[in-house]
Amino acid sequence: MVYFSFNDFVDCEQSEEIYKVRKLGENVVKYEQISKTGKNENSIIEIIKNKNELKKFLKDFFEIDEAIGLNDIVYCNKIKSKIDKINENIVICKIKNKEIFIIIKEISEIDTNITYKMFEHSTNIISRWNKEKENQNIRNPIVIPIVIYTGKKIWKNSNSQLRGRINYVRFKNNRINFSYNVLNINEMSENDLKYMESEVARKIKELKNKYLQIN
Repeated sequence: MVYFSFNDFVDCEQSEEIYKVRKLGENVVKYEQISKTGKNENSIIEIIKNKNELKKFLKDFFEIDEAIGLNDIVYCNKIKSKIDKINENIVICKIKNKEIFIIIKEISEIDTNITYKMFEHSTNIISRWNKEKENQNIRNPIVIPIVIYTGKKIWKNSNSQLRGRINYVRFKNNRINFSYNVLNINEMSENDLKYMESEVARKIKELKNKYLQIN
């Protein structure tokens, strides 16, 4: 499991990397097409807007502590992003009393700008937390960024088999010291899925079968 820590955030701020990346992301993303995922009632994001299904999803695919109770999960989708303005295909939540934030974004098409978006979301959350903490004696937060790719095309650069992450992405002279977790449905095996309890696993099997029929 890959996460973005408060210390990572401070390092980015001190080196001014955070501002360079945001500016670069804004310039790149404003020319892109809006994802087709949108308000799709059958999307994975819609499924995990249910706390029970979110809990099962985190346990099945990322082995996040199964002791987390439903009352420990708080959705935070009012947190806005300057880069990723379409919030229908994203879930942001917090685990109470643990200072753990989780960002889950679903994309149905290959998005070469996804690194900038997930970086901006992660830094935005920690920046907001830092302003609101009011010197409380609590542990520093971490953000767990997760990208779910549900497209039919093969995403060769997802690197999801390499520890499930993309790390240290480079664009020209900008180095993004940032990683995010990838769930690429094309790389999920039927054998793994059949032992999972979540509705998300069922949905992935449905999508994989649909793509096989199209071929």
